[in-house]
Parts: sequence; C-alpha cells; structure tokens
Amino acid sequence: MKRLYMGLIAVFGVYALIMIVYLLKGDLFQIPHALIGTNADPHTFMTTQEIANADSLSRIRSLAYFLSSPLQMGLMLTLLGVAVRFRSIAERLFRASFLQMVAFVLLFTLLMDVLFLPVDYFLFKVDQAFGLSTETLALFWGDHAKDFLINVLGTIVMVWIFRWVLKRSPGRWWLWFWLVSIPLILFVTFIQPVVLDPLYNDFQPLQDQKLKAQILQLAAQSHIPADQVYEVNMSERTQTINAYVNGIGGNARIVLWDTMLKKLQPDEILTVMAHEMGHYVERHIYLGIAYGIALSFIGCWLAFHAYRFFIRRWGSLWGIRGENDLAALPILLLIVTIMSFASAPAQNVFSRVIEHRADAYAMKMTGDGNAAIRAFQRIAKENLSPVTQPNLVQWFRGSHPTILDRIVYFKQFER
Repeated sequence: MKRLYMGLIAVFGVYALIMIVYLLKGDLFQIPHALIGTNADPHTFMTTQEIANADSLSRIRSLAYFLSSPLQMGLMLTLLGVAVRFRSIAERLFRASFLQMVAFVLLFTLLMDVLFLPVDYFLFKVDQAFGLSTETLALFWGDHAKDFLINVLGTIVMVWIFRWVLKRSPGRWWLWFWLVSIPLILFVTFIQPVVLDPLYNDFQPLQDQKLKAQILQLAAQSHIPADQVYEVNMSERTQTINAYVNGIGGNARIVLWDTMLKKLQPDEILTVMAHEMGHYVERHIYLGIAYGIALSFIGCWLAFHAYRFFIRRWGSLWGIRGENDLAALPILLLIVTIMSFASAPAQNVFSRVIEHRADAYAMKMTGDGNAAIRAFQRIAKENLSPVTQPNLVQWFRGSHPTILDRIVYFKQFER
C-alpha cells in the first residue's frame, strides 16, 4: 500500500510539473497573423494591462482545474482508510442503517469540503486581486455554507437510492439507478430557477421598461410565450457580465445580470438576449438533458463494472466488506470523478455546438453583427477573458466557442 501511495505521488508530481511549465510558461494566446489589427485582435479594444491580466487569470484558473481534478481523485483513493473509520463511527453512533448512512455522508463530505476549501478560497482571492470579485468575505462563507448543505442533502438522497437499488438488484443496480435518476434530473432542472437560484441572489422583473419591451418584442417574433424578463443582482458578487436561460416548461427563465445592464448598450444587450432565446427556441435545455441522460446511461454501466472489479480485487486491503459497505462509497465517487474528467471534452463539444447554434439564431433575429462584436469585445474586456485558448484548455474547459471565433463569425453580419 505504501508503494502504491508513493507511486501515485510520483506520477502526480511529474504531471503537475508538466502542467505548470505548459500553462505558466507556454505561449498560449497568440491569434492568427491574418487577424492582427482586426476587431478580433484584443489590442484593438483592450489595454495592454487588461490583456496581460486576462492571460494571467486564464493560466491560473486552468492550472487550478488541471491540478485539483487529479488531486481530488488521489485524495479519494488515499482516504479509503479514513472512510472505513467513519463507517465504524457511524455504526457505533446509530443502529438504523439510514442514520448510519447520513452520519457517514456528513462526515466524509465535510472532510472533502475542508480539504478543498483552500482551493476555493485561493480562487476567490485571485478574482479579488484581479478586480473581478466584489464579493465580501461574509458572502463567500454564506455561499459556501449553502453549497455544502445542498451538496450534503443531494448526496444523501443519491446514496440512499443507490444502496436501495443495490440491495434489491445487485446485478442490475446500474440500470435501475439510471432509470431513477432521470426524474430526479428533470425535477432539479425544473425547480432550479424558482427554488435554488433565489437562495443565492435576488431576482426581479427587468426595470428598464423600454429595454424590456424590445426584448419581449424579440420573444414574440421568436414565438416565445414570455411576458417577463428578469435581472439579478450579481454586482454584489462580481464585475463580470453574463446572461442565461434555465429551467424547463413554465419555469424557464431568461435572466440578465445587472452588470450587463450597466456595461452594455441596448443593441448589444438585444443580441445577447436573442442568443439566449435561441437556446429556448431550439430546445437546447431539453437537448442538454437528453444528452446528459444518454451519457449517464453509459456512465452507470461503466461505473457498475469498475466498482465491482475494484472492490473484488482490492477492497479487502482497506477493510471494505462489499459493494453495499458505506466505506466503499468513495470508490464509486472516485470512478464518477474520473469519468467526469475524461468525458469533459465530449461534453464541451456538445456545449460549443449548441452555443454556436444560439449565436446563429441571434444573427437570424437581429442581423446586427456589429452590435454582437461590440458586445463580445466588452465581455472580453470586463470578464478578463482571452479571445482565444490553447487546444488543451478549450477541450477540457471550453463550454463556449472562443471569443475570437465568435467575433469572426459575427463579422460576416456587420452592417
């Protein structure tokens, strides 16, 4: 076991060194020579300091992602011995299996939260240092506490379902777990706009009546049965710009951050909102749900075989009694984390396709490429976003086309 841990540390050390050299020293953000001096060139709309800050911030965030993901995997493997102790504590505290499960989930989730709190706090301080975050320390801790509680409650529900189906169908639990997860995914997507999001921010109808009328006119042209647009008070947390659409059915909402209202011109906002309406009209939320359900089918099947193989081959080394042992749950979490990391490129490809589709819809509705270009130049400037990304970062973190690609696309619609 000691040799295993030493080997893992050595592998992670080599991997970390390679990523540090690549992300911190590499020449990552060069744009094509043909685009130098055009409106896709950040030097035409950002200061030299803003470009340098955007590059540095992207390097730091990417490094945090590529180091924390395998570190989390290694920690979960290392903490299997701790999980066995937590299981023993839960069994001493309670006789009922459900209460034992709740105690175990609470203890293990708290441990993982404490271990990764420094990473969250570091990124919070980085955003403050670059002038992006306006969040107070009280808000940071409040949001962190809410995240923890929601994570614990969600984990308890999922673990209870997992152990229930595993007990009743040891050879087919992956299929039953997948089937049960579908209505849960739909339920969470449905309640997110009206229950989860308001836990963090205040939502209210858009106050600018003229802009509201223009947005609702776009909605009417798109045959969207909307009579309301929402703004959210994100300025108490950030200086960055964003808008989104989430929810399903009658709970779907189109939301603008108040920072966007302050920093973009009305025609620029309209192109962004036309993009969000494109997601609604082309049912991208439903496509995303369907894609997630299909991906989870494959994931559940793979997790079933990997989980069973791991426990039968090595479980006894840690004192794990079998597949339904509480102490084995970190193994399942480890497998899910590995699959999530490995599938990130495929998920991002899907996301970039629907984001481009929404851009195309925005141009179909407004035809105003000039406003879209100005909007994304402003977004790059305010969000400190490089206009381009290296392939590795774009594969694993690029849920949207690069700003450079989007500006080049919008350029053909310039007026």
